[in-house]
Amino acid sequence: MYAYTGKILYIDLTTGKHKTGAFDEDFAKTYIGGTGFGVKMLIDHLKPGLDAFDPENPLIYTAGATSGTLVPCTASKFGVFAKSPATNLFGEAYSTGQFGGELRMAGYDIIVITGKASKPVYLWIDDNSVQIRDASKLWGMNTWDLEQAIRDELGDQNIRVSGIGKAGENLVRLACLINDHFRAAGRTGLGAVMGSKNLKALAIRGTKDVGVAQPAELQEFCEDLFERAKGPATAKYRGLGTVANILVLNAEGGLPTRNYQDACFEGAENISGERLNARYM
Repeated sequence: MYAYTGKILYIDLTTGKHKTGAFDEDFAKTYIGGTGFGVKMLIDHLKPGLDAFDPENPLIYTAGATSGTLVPCTASKFGVFAKSPATNLFGEAYSTGQFGGELRMAGYDIIVITGKASKPVYLWIDDNSVQIRDASKLWGMNTWDLEQAIRDELGDQNIRVSGIGKAGENLVRLACLINDHFRAAGRTGLGAVMGSKNLKALAIRGTKDVGVAQPAELQEFCEDLFERAKGPATAKYRGLGTVANILVLNAEGGLPTRNYQDACFEGAENISGERLNARYM
């Protein structure tokens, strides 16, 4: 399956045990990666009627289809999924940085975390080695200090960390998961799900190669895509970020409002990228 590892890591924080599973090429072609993998695994592992803070609410990490490859903008994309404490509905969040690529280079496409530890812990995944480590000294740290503390403890400054700060620890229902200092899996309060499991962070180091079917052709394609990505079509994202789309989506009736009850927001102008840039940057 080339870029895919075909492996799923299951971790039960209650028992402290873990195991690996596998998927085949048909699974990969059907669900592709990222969102598809996350939705499929959540449907398979979430029991109906479960509270978002129930230990059996699965916290699921998935690598994107091109994570760990040369493809610009998506090479380290990853998703996180669980029942949302913010809505009690489907929870999804996405981030970039280096974490997603490291997840695949460690040998996994999907990680499913269930249960609740009896004390604060963090997960340390070093290729085939999976450890549940004491995080008592890390509890209460902000995410910036957390990343550095874990790297210092494990003796490697290239380890990638996805973790929570005090909001997640205190089950704030909009808490984020932060990786690579500045990157956030920020939607639907999944940081609070991590906190409800007494889980402070997921730390990963991977050394495995990510192979592709046609390396030379992929490199040529990626070099072309990289050059085009620097052109005028992406200027608004470089200047304003994704918030540049608020007015466009609002005009088209595609701006999620009041938990998707409406598709237009009457105050869109005041939170647009243009307004924020003019007033606050």
